Order: sequence, then C-alpha cells, then structure tokens
Amino acid sequence: MADTDAHPHQHPAGTITRDPVCGMIVDPAEGTPAAEHEGQAYHFCSDRCREKFVSDPEAYRSATDPVCGMSVERATAEHVTDHEGQRLYFCSAGCQARFEAEPEAYVGARPALKPGGTRYTCPMHPEIIRDRPGACPKCGMALEPMTPSADSGPNPEFVDFKRRLWITAPLALAVFVLEMGAHLGIPFADWIGHPAFGWLQFALATPVVWICRPFFRRGWTSIVTRSPNMWTLIALGTGAAYLFSLVSLMAPGLLPAQMADGMGMTPVYFEATAVILVLVLIGQVMELAARERTGDAIRALMDLAPKTARRVRDGVEEDVELDRLQSGDILRVRPGEAVPVEGR
Repeated sequence: MADTDAHPHQHPAGTITRDPVCGMIVDPAEGTPAAEHEGQAYHFCSDRCREKFVSDPEAYRSATDPVCGMSVERATAEHVTDHEGQRLYFCSAGCQARFEAEPEAYVGARPALKPGGTRYTCPMHPEIIRDRPGACPKCGMALEPMTPSADSGPNPEFVDFKRRLWITAPLALAVFVLEMGAHLGIPFADWIGHPAFGWLQFALATPVVWICRPFFRRGWTSIVTRSPNMWTLIALGTGAAYLFSLVSLMAPGLLPAQMADGMGMTPVYFEATAVILVLVLIGQVMELAARERTGDAIRALMDLAPKTARRVRDGVEEDVELDRLQSGDILRVRPGEAVPVEGR
C-alpha cells in the first residue's frame, strides 16, 4: 500500500525526478505532491497523478523497455520517448536510439495475451522476455511461450514455414538441376540458349527469395540493432549472390571482361541463392518441429492434471473449477485420484 501522506520525506535539494504516472520532470524542492511506497518517495506533477499512483502503485512504479525488455523504474528513468501518444521508458541511451531509428520494429499491433499470463522469449536470445507474442527485437525471430499452456495450438511459425517450404523446395531443386546439368553431361544451357538459360534461373530463383523474405527481415533487424547473428550472414550471403546475378544477367558490361565465358556470358549464382535459402528453411522447419514435439509432450502431461477439485466447506463437499480455489481452502483427495493443486 502506498502511504497516503501527501508530503513524505523529501529528496535532497536540487534533485530532479520523474512523475511515475505521466513521466513529467518534477523538482521535489518545489513542494510538489508526493507519496511513499515501500520506503521510497515518489513525487508528482499534480494531485491527480498522485491519486492514480496511490490507487494502484504497482501499475506505475516500473515500465518495460520496449527494445531489450528490461524493467525500468519510471521515477528515475533518464531516457524517455513519446510515441503515438504513449510514453516509453528505456534502460539506456542505446536502447532509446535503436527505438527511435525504427520504432515499428518494437511497437505495433500484437496478439492478445494467452491465458494465465504466459510470458514469451526468443529461442536465440533468452534474455528477451515479453508478456505478448511478437518478434524478437534483436534477431526478428518469433517469440515463443516460456511455458506451453494446455490449450495452446500449433506454433503458427511452424505452420507458416512448412507452407513456404512446400512452395520453394521444387523451385530450388529445378534451379539446382539446371545448373548442375552440365556437370552430369546434360547441357541444358546449350539446348535452351545461354541468355534464356540465365533468365529461366532468374524466374525460378526469384520466388524463392521473395517467399524467404523473413530471413532477410531478420538479417536487417540484426544490423539495425547491432546484434549480428546467423541471420546477418544468411541475408548478406544470399543477398549478395542474388544481386550479383542480377547485374550479371541484366548488365554484364558492368563486370570485368575476364569473368565472361566462351559464349560471352558472365556467371550467375541463382542456384546458390535458392538452395541455401531452402536449406535454411528446412533447418528452421526441423527445429520448430522438434520444439513442437516438446511442447506437445508438456501439454500431454498437463492434460493428465485434474480439471476440478473436491472442496470441503462447512462440512459439505463440492466439485469446483481450479480457478475458483483460494488460499485456505480445504480439499479432499480420494484414493486413486490425482492431487489437483500443490499446497500445504
């Protein structure tokens, strides 16, 4: 509970603090409204902000840095930004700069909370913890529940990546066969014609690049947030191969003449781009499938737990839902039944 005393002990003269409700800078030496909570004094710009704080102090004491997920004390926060009518608090100038450079990467419409207050984390950055699903601010990967719930459905990213794999795998295989045909004694380029051969590879590889754009988005996020990871390498490598192939196909005169073959054609690497992206996609599907099986096993164990408990009240027994139980209730567990809750 917050102390209702309007003027608890003051901060030293000249100390500047923030109103934890509205974020305005307040000088305690000016005798502004104040309240005390758990031994700490908080100062406010007006009585209205003080009343809001006193009614629910835990709602205003701290905020979550939208970039790194760390908890920030509002009253002492030094880095604050207003975005679309919302005041955001940051743990450091670095996080504030990252947010201001690309705010859309950290805020926006997010799905609603799952039941039970599920928290979400990034598989690659476990220090990232959110109370809502979304994308990791460091690498762009989809956040996953830290504890699977019994009623959670299949991982939407797993379903999405499987669909992308079914579309891109045949296209990448076709590009690979066309390019490797010459090494197997099947001169596709001679049959089709070298210019048409390059354009055919372009037509097959471009949809693969477009469908695998989440990888490039993650790579770009890792560069913007200065957190290089495997997505940085994947995006740079496949992106460079694809762009070089475009230049080689559309403007070969920009490349050194020594790179041209006997037919006057410069090399293209569309097959490398498509195959690498599909191999990465296969790896992601396999990883997500393994995590999905782990989640299914946990949910199966959770399903074994009873959904109701037999509560004894005033000598009368009744079956009640677990969410209706309160501290102090007396439960009866009959022989052969599972214990519905833990407690003393």
